[in-house]
Amino acid sequence: MSLLQVEHLTMQFGGLTAVKDFNLNLEKGEIVALIGPNGAGKTTAFNMITGVYRPTQGRVILMDKDITGLRPDLITGRGIARTFQNIRLFRDLSVLENVLIANHLHLKSNFLTAILKLPAYRGEERLMHQKSLALLERVGLSQFKDEKASSLPYGLQRRLEIARALATGPRILLLDEPAAGMNPKEAADLTVFIKEIRAEYDLTIFMIEHHMDVVMGISERIYVLDYGVTIASGSPHEIQNDPRVIEAYLGVEEDA
Repeated sequence: MSLLQVEHLTMQFGGLTAVKDFNLNLEKGEIVALIGPNGAGKTTAFNMITGVYRPTQGRVILMDKDITGLRPDLITGRGIARTFQNIRLFRDLSVLENVLIANHLHLKSNFLTAILKLPAYRGEERLMHQKSLALLERVGLSQFKDEKASSLPYGLQRRLEIARALATGPRILLLDEPAAGMNPKEAADLTVFIKEIRAEYDLTIFMIEHHMDVVMGISERIYVLDYGVTIASGSPHEIQNDPRVIEAYLGVEEDA
């Protein structure tokens, strides 16, 4: 049984069709990539899955539940977390505060108990603090916990954004160009990191990425979009040898 099914998703903006009839199946534990040139509709597909856009047509099914068009916070609460192509951290808050905010998704205390700081709320607050520190330790950011998020090097800001997504307790993690702006060493380290968190947090990962070394080195399956239409899907080997992909996206000769 698929963990996530995307059926015939279509997104129109006026007379422009950004994504047409997009279909996707994610099985538990997979790492699946979505590739294509700028403007192909990749982030639009992410936005429909995560509730940023309500699809013009189609459905998003998470564990047999239709979540099409739910608010992003409700979708996150059901187990889908994401990062963004342009890093969206709370730049003036500390590294620890960024992760703590994500942990608030799981608060059971109501507004009154929080305002009055009743024992139940204080207990939850302590637990969130402990979990956030443990997560920062795991992702290698604990030494920066009191630093402003904006003061981190670019690669560590990317890692913090992933840590914040992990703090929501996702089943599925959507990564929008996680290696963007990274040098080859940083991209290689990120590949190892993604494989590690997949195993440790029992994740299914769906990612958009332009770094072909990352895509081919980490993905079990790949989907390719061209002007909003899926032109190919398959294993990395199949995608590397698909003439349409070779010509339009990888930018290499067919015998490379």
